[in-house]
Amino acid sequence: MIKKSIYVVTIFSFFTQCSSIDTTRKLPLYLGLCAEFWDLDKPIPSKAEYTFFRKYVSQSRGPILEPMCGTGRYLIRFLEEGFNVEGFDSSSFMLKELRAKCTKKNLSFCVWEQCLEVVPNEEKYNLIFIPDTSFCIFLDDAHIKKCLQNLYARLLPGGTFVFDVQTTYSKAEQPGVWCGQAYKRSDDTVLIESTLPLPVQNSILTLVMRYDLIKGSEILKTEMEYYPIKLYKKGEMDNFLKEVGFKHIKKIKAHAYGRRPSPHDDIIVYECKK
Repeated sequence: MIKKSIYVVTIFSFFTQCSSIDTTRKLPLYLGLCAEFWDLDKPIPSKAEYTFFRKYVSQSRGPILEPMCGTGRYLIRFLEEGFNVEGFDSSSFMLKELRAKCTKKNLSFCVWEQCLEVVPNEEKYNLIFIPDTSFCIFLDDAHIKKCLQNLYARLLPGGTFVFDVQTTYSKAEQPGVWCGQAYKRSDDTVLIESTLPLPVQNSILTLVMRYDLIKGSEILKTEMEYYPIKLYKKGEMDNFLKEVGFKHIKKIKAHAYGRRPSPHDDIIVYECKK
């Protein structure tokens, strides 16, 4: 049985050192311990999120793609329901977890390792969706436009791209305070995630992430990641979408189909048609 615990610790000296980190550098994300922890901590989406994206999946009349599919918390549930959804991710570690779960469940699946910014535009899809505000890990304008151009190119005429982003109204709960969670695994090792939010700089919220695999008093393995999150200003994403060719853009309140977002919402969903 896997057991979970939570802790909070304040460490101001480390916070001060980390506040000057260059968050514009492209660093590896979603390594082995991260992928395993993600799968333990977020095995399935919330009911509201799943219901929201499922509406698009169920209404699609053609091929469906989930870029940045991670360990498959959406994709696998859709496959179990009989929907034909393909996916890709840049993390081989995330995909390893996904494939293992699909194999265990005897599910047929089509997933591959790929970065969003270099996706070839061969296969076309009627629906492309990216949940969990995952698109916010792309930081600079040129990179964002390249990713959006690739997504636009992969859509069939009349196809839909739906995704969510965080806005500048998103705030780190306690900058400078370590918080974390731990799971005890069946082999008596413990997997610990520690998170340190840094102050928002240039509309980028950075989380310092540390993962430790521990047995008794011995640390077996440690991984460090700096997880940047771009926070979008009013109208900023709208302009990107228009620049790459989307003409029908609808903003929706986070995971509340049919409702308009409020001015100060921290998450906004975009529905874009080609």
